[in-house]
This record gives sequence, structure tokens and C-alpha cells, in this order.
Amino acid sequence: MRSPSISLLLPSIFAFVSCRCHALQLTESPTRKLVASIQNGYQQRVAADPAFPQKSVAELFLAATTQLTAEIERRGSDQILVQFDFVLAGILTAVFGKYYSMWKVAPTQAGPFHNKKKSEGDVQLFQIKVPTNAFQATMLDGVTKPKLYQRLAAFIVPVVPLFRAGFIASSVGYGVVRIMILIRTFLLPSFEASTQNVNVLYASLYTGVFMAVVSNIRYQVLQGLIEPLVGRWFHRFPILHGALIFLIRVGNGFLGSVLAIAGMRQLGLQQVKS
Repeated sequence: MRSPSISLLLPSIFAFVSCRCHALQLTESPTRKLVASIQNGYQQRVAADPAFPQKSVAELFLAATTQLTAEIERRGSDQILVQFDFVLAGILTAVFGKYYSMWKVAPTQAGPFHNKKKSEGDVQLFQIKVPTNAFQATMLDGVTKPKLYQRLAAFIVPVVPLFRAGFIASSVGYGVVRIMILIRTFLLPSFEASTQNVNVLYASLYTGVFMAVVSNIRYQVLQGLIEPLVGRWFHRFPILHGALIFLIRVGNGFLGSVLAIAGMRQLGLQQVKS
């Protein structure tokens, strides 16, 4: 799990983008602020979990592969090409949605280069400081223990951002597929799709709610409770520890994909022409 090249990859990207922003004199621009916020958030997540870079790469890979596996499991291998538009939209949405869910509720801690004047500090809900993960041991300062009401609030804080991200991810995913279908229809007028057009608005609302509730809970438990326990029990066996974390994330990703697909089909958002 611990690869120096992977560990250095993401911070190098952030540093490069940050330097380019300075070169373009974007110090006060929204782009510069966004890059700084992401870079700061990344450092806080690595401080809380040094394996976060490796887990990030693994999560992106698993998001695509587990979604594809779930699509095959739910639809049947013979239906993958027939329902390719549904499958592609699901994979695009899953990659963005799953990683954003992982990022949003990952445990955080102030790193060695923490700057209190520039740092955004702990997340707040109605002026109450809240940890980014309901199960993390301490607040951002690495010392203060979260109280029960702060841990409960940690489930509420990500709801709106996760809903917004899910809505956007689904809109982009299904929107891209809709455009592809229109282009295909224009180039091949005789072609008739086997699937019914998806209501992008309803699909986006569903994905937003799914991420705000189901993904929120899954990743809070995974990153704040299960992975720390596995690390505590198997830290003396790095290979076994890495293998267990990988398998757990595979299971988590597959579970999320199966639930998302089942919900879409149950609500009639993905239908095949009879």
C-alpha cells in the first residue's frame, strides 16, 4: 500500500498547480483560493492518515471497476452493450461521486506545517466545531476529543455538499451520455437504442440523495471506524494490512454500486424498451 512514488504524486500536482497560479497572478482569484483549499485539505487528510494518497489512487480505480462489476452483476453480461448508455453514465457518476464522498468525510488533522492564521480550521455547524469524520479520535488540533453532539453533527455537515456533488456528477454523467446518443442518432438515423431515455433531473436528484445519505454513512464508517481498527490490529503485518484494506474497499465500492443501481431500477429511472 505504501509506495513513495504514489505518495509524492498528488502533492507534486498540487504544488505545480499552485506555482502556475502564482505565475498567472491568480493570488486572489477564485481559482487560486480553490487550489489552496484543496491543497490544505489534502495535507490535513494525509496528516490524519499517511496512507491517504495510496487510498485515493485505489479508490479511483475501484470506483470504476466495482461499478462495472456491479453493472454486469445486475444487468447480465449480455446486456452490457445493449444498455451501454446506462453503464457508462453509472461509471462516470461513480468515479466522481465515490471519490468525493471519500474526500469529504475523511478524518483530518493539522499537519506539521499547519498555519492557524490561514487554515480554515474545524468545520462548523451553527458555530459548533465539527470533525470531518464522526469517528475520528480527535479534532483538527490532534488533541481535543469530539463530544457526542459533535460526532452526530459530523453526519449532518456533509449532507448538502454531498447532495450537490451527487446532483452535479449525475447531471454530467447522464448529460454526456445523452449527447453521445444524440450524436449517434444523427450519424446513424437507422439506429434505435434498446434503452429508454433517462430523466436526467430525476436521476440527478436520486444520486444527490443517495450520496448525502448512503455514501455519507458508508464512508464515515469505513474511514473513521473500520480502517483504523484494521490498522490497529494488523499494523505489524504491512502486506496483510494493505491486502485487507484493499479488499474492504472493494466490498464497500461494490456494495455502493449495487445499492445505487438497484435503487435506480426500482424507481424506474433506468428502463429497457420492451
